[in-house]
Amino acid sequence: MTVIASPRRWLGLLLLTGWLFESQPAAGQAVGSGQPTGSPVVGADSAARHGGFTAALSYGSNSSFFGRTQTTRYPYLAGELTYKSRWGVWGSAVSYDLLGTSSFVDETDLSAGWDFDVSRKVDASVSYSRFLFAASSPLVKSSVNNSFDGYLGWDWGHVYSRLNAAYLFGDTNDLFLVLDNSRNFEFEKVFTSKGFLAIEPRVSATAGTQRFAETSLTQQVQRGNNPGRGRGNGGTPPAVVTTTTTRFQVLNYELRLPVTYSLGAVSVQVAWRYAVPVNLLPDDVSGARSYFTSSLSLNL
Repeated sequence: MTVIASPRRWLGLLLLTGWLFESQPAAGQAVGSGQPTGSPVVGADSAARHGGFTAALSYGSNSSFFGRTQTTRYPYLAGELTYKSRWGVWGSAVSYDLLGTSSFVDETDLSAGWDFDVSRKVDASVSYSRFLFAASSPLVKSSVNNSFDGYLGWDWGHVYSRLNAAYLFGDTNDLFLVLDNSRNFEFEKVFTSKGFLAIEPRVSATAGTQRFAETSLTQQVQRGNNPGRGRGNGGTPPAVVTTTTTRFQVLNYELRLPVTYSLGAVSVQVAWRYAVPVNLLPDDVSGARSYFTSSLSLNL
């Protein structure tokens, strides 16, 4: 069932974004390509060069986490604030409101990191994230509390390749590697003399362990959030062979197509993403899906 956001939710989210701006010097970027919902803040180039804040509001049709997702679709609204210094040190705070739940704030991610250039063609990043969830969260990601992340990117000229690494720890421990290959197409003077359009198609492959998926299957049964999972287990926590969750293997393939239009300090992005999960656990019913996101951001 599609849930339409009420005016109260939109107003609350706008107030939440304002509160983040007033009370915390925070913000940042999506960590690797494994983030379930968010994406790098659109239009943050100016903030990256000179240092400053970027505030963003976004909508997503559903969420996923390293190729795994819940059966029920949960569209969401998100408010994010980013601060990035001219030296590449950044912090972020982003809160999500799932439109199919009674909670207003279903997830809050706090992140800090450092982006830097190794050479003219090579860049890198290291970061840490803390994830906070509502007690009855239906999200697969809610089995994860912390993440250390890093990437190494190489500009080949025609293709930009990035190898992302993530280590999750808390109630569960997992290691992931994500290989992204993208190409950025930029067009100046679109619609106006100051209009800028960027299109960046990207293909990704994710490999790793999936203890988080096993933990999530058990948690969701205990919370009563078991729509379509378990395949007839009748509410009994799923039985999963431990060696399957600890085996390092390919988990997901993904195609993403973001389109960003910038005019001065304001940027609008729409993005389509298609994910194909593989090597699923016996009780995991994640499947190939399309995702749509849109965002509006302002450099402050």
